Amino acid sequence: MKNIVIIGGGTGTSTLLVGLKKYPVNLSAVVSTADDGGSTGRLREQYGGVPVGDIRACLLALSGASENIKENMAYRFDNGHVVMNVALAQYQYRFGIERAIAHFARFLKVKGQVIPVTLKATKLSAILENGHVIHGEHNIDEPSGKFKFKIKNLNLRPSMKANPQALKKIKNADVIIFGPGDLFTSTLPNLLVKGIPEAINKSRAKKILITNIMTKFGQSDGYKPADFVKVLERYLKGRIDLALVNKRRPGKKVLQVYAKQKSKFIEPDVKELAKTPVETIAADLLSEQIFKKKSGDKLTRSLLRHDSKKLSKLIWELV
Repeated sequence: MKNIVIIGGGTGTSTLLVGLKKYPVNLSAVVSTADDGGSTGRLREQYGGVPVGDIRACLLALSGASENIKENMAYRFDNGHVVMNVALAQYQYRFGIERAIAHFARFLKVKGQVIPVTLKATKLSAILENGHVIHGEHNIDEPSGKFKFKIKNLNLRPSMKANPQALKKIKNADVIIFGPGDLFTSTLPNLLVKGIPEAINKSRAKKILITNIMTKFGQSDGYKPADFVKVLERYLKGRIDLALVNKRRPGKKVLQVYAKQKSKFIEPDVKELAKTPVETIAADLLSEQIFKKKSGDKLTRSLLRHDSKKLSKLIWELV
């Protein structure tokens, strides 16, 4: 079976895992350890250790347990905490993150592996074009006030070595997938970890980027797919092989909601990408479902997502 490694975090990674786990492949998700917002951020402050939210989402996405068990683990209280977030944080506090993940992977009958990119938490900072610095992943993800300047660079503090398990999976990968998810707060933080870009560039795996459906205010304003490729390759310090681009435009009402968030549909600039060495496939990858936040969730969530079935089928055909 082919070894597929997904590098990212957030909802996009778990969405892709839901679809890919139905195929005969070995799946590994390498997730960022810079998250500090919502339930995850508060548990990180209380218990220490790596943030557990993305880990929990990926474990549930790969789970073969009953729907009832998964729903109970994903239950969100009115205070914003998720049942499994709390359990993971407490287990990590007593036994370490690797034993915590192994324990819940067995309980949830997980198909695949979920691997934090580092074994200790990190702090993300964004340096803007005017020199101003925004500290914290959550503050970058949901900036306050007027955001007039683009992100010039990202920093990760403290400087952290990669989890050896992440390096091993990347070395043995047949396919490495970046995204889908917020470029600056889910995907790129992984590439700031010592050893990760080097391992990816040494790998003979086919490297695939899944570009976003909508721009993200304060991060990818005005971006087209070619910009995602350019920025990813700058942090990777290497080349990717393929970009998967959604070409289906969402409905007018949804676009109006996003417009209030200063987000726009990312036009599939296939002609622009054709000028680069990167192969491009533009397809209808948009989910029909409009997603709603759960009660108690304090964070801003995407209404639109990639369709896990369409996306995983396309990747399977490529593999």
